[in-house]
Amino acid sequence: MKKLLSVFVVCLAMVLSLSGCGTDETTGGTSGEGSADQTLVMVTTTEPQSFNPDFKSDDGAWPINQNIFNRLVKLGANTTINMDLAESYEFSEDGMTLTFHLHDGVKWHDGEPFSSEDVKWTYDTAIAEKWSKSDSLANIESIECPDENTVVMNLKTPDVSIISKLAWYGTFIMPKHIYEGTDTATNPANQQPIGTGPFKFVSYEPGVAVTLERNEDYFGDVAKAKTLKFAIISDQNTLWESFMNGEIDDMCTSIPASHANDLDGNENYNFYTELGINRTYLTFNLEDEIFSKREVREAIALAVDRQGCWDRTGGGSGVPAEYMISPVFSNYVKDEYKLPERNVEEAQRLLEEAGLTKDADGYYLHVTLDCFESGNWNDLAAVIQQNLKEAGIDMTINMMEMAAWQDKVLVNGDFTMTMLAGYQGPDISGIDGRVRTDASTNVAGYSNPELDALLTEGVTLSNEEERIAVYAEVQRILREDLPIIPIIDNGYKYAIKKEMNGMPIQLPDKTASSEYTYTYRAY
Repeated sequence: MKKLLSVFVVCLAMVLSLSGCGTDETTGGTSGEGSADQTLVMVTTTEPQSFNPDFKSDDGAWPINQNIFNRLVKLGANTTINMDLAESYEFSEDGMTLTFHLHDGVKWHDGEPFSSEDVKWTYDTAIAEKWSKSDSLANIESIECPDENTVVMNLKTPDVSIISKLAWYGTFIMPKHIYEGTDTATNPANQQPIGTGPFKFVSYEPGVAVTLERNEDYFGDVAKAKTLKFAIISDQNTLWESFMNGEIDDMCTSIPASHANDLDGNENYNFYTELGINRTYLTFNLEDEIFSKREVREAIALAVDRQGCWDRTGGGSGVPAEYMISPVFSNYVKDEYKLPERNVEEAQRLLEEAGLTKDADGYYLHVTLDCFESGNWNDLAAVIQQNLKEAGIDMTINMMEMAAWQDKVLVNGDFTMTMLAGYQGPDISGIDGRVRTDASTNVAGYSNPELDALLTEGVTLSNEEERIAVYAEVQRILREDLPIIPIIDNGYKYAIKKEMNGMPIQLPDKTASSEYTYTYRAY
């Protein structure tokens, strides 16, 4: 088990295509220290809903929280898994016990000591209250704290994926002394967060920026910059203009698709590319009478021009989706379970097979796509709308803010069709959060007991050949049932100003994906 996890982390670092040029080996940028009083301005493209890092999914707060809070282990920019609050860990020989050894002397931002009890409280509460990623913790039977710097997780079954899950989303350790005995949803610390991270929270001005300051008592390397600001910029054109005008130091996202090649050959930037494990896909309310019919879902898969979607919005990075799992897991993908090539005539035949007939306007079906504003999704939704129209499906686009979408779709299930993007890694088992019965992002309400059993078996296997066989069956079932229709496997192209040193994409084996501990501007 120990050997498997070590190999797993190394392999993930090699899987993604990550390239850069002209960087200093230590800082990832040009040489020359900047002022210790520097203010760095980064970006979040979505308004934060709160700064509770675990309670609910919040992409707007995600890059910010990576600088305020810590996890036991953290996910680096190119899917490497790095130590964080834990300085080491080991599995028992039977794989049923996972022990973390924590750094000594860690303090919360209010000066209170951090201990193993904070870890236990966070995960126990996340499971009990079903926080956003409680399914990532589902294989934990119990947690023990033999001393203040040791955490012992007793597992229900051996689980080769658990380290990667703990390194990802919704697993930040929260202060027990602040939250215990309170309503998690309304605790004032959700707006005035107290973490253990390299930066402390200072202020939040809605629609403008979030300001953090260096944590001088940080248990790790103290941050180089004194102040870290996250400008809130949702419009991609405004984001690009702000970057080009020098108003922000980094976009914290890849180059907008409409400007993907604008800086090619510019000697003032270092460029990095990667194929992520983040996938954009369509999904449905399977309790709806129409979308419960497999023929209708297959018809939509046939009607959507995935290549055209990528051509319009891919920006030269990523690839059109072909498989039911991410192509990053190249050893696992099976060509026999590929998504279908576009075929409008066959889509119409299936709609008729499902009992639908054209109305006076020439449409078999009228549907609303409920989705939230995110990057280029307006353009992507428009392409899908035109694709479906050609097949006789009238699709209205209802574009909302993320919080409104969560209430409508996630909370109330008031939708028929929606679009999502999300991480499905860093282990291949990451697909389960989208399709396992009762998983946190199984928006469709999809349930297949055979699939659930395979997903459960998959995380217990340390033999790769056996895992490949299991996930081949997973792909077969997903292709047959089509609870989700992948559209684009998202890739990223980053332009980093050469004066910026120690950016997360440059130090994937030291930082979290949006952590700016080592970042500074050289003069």
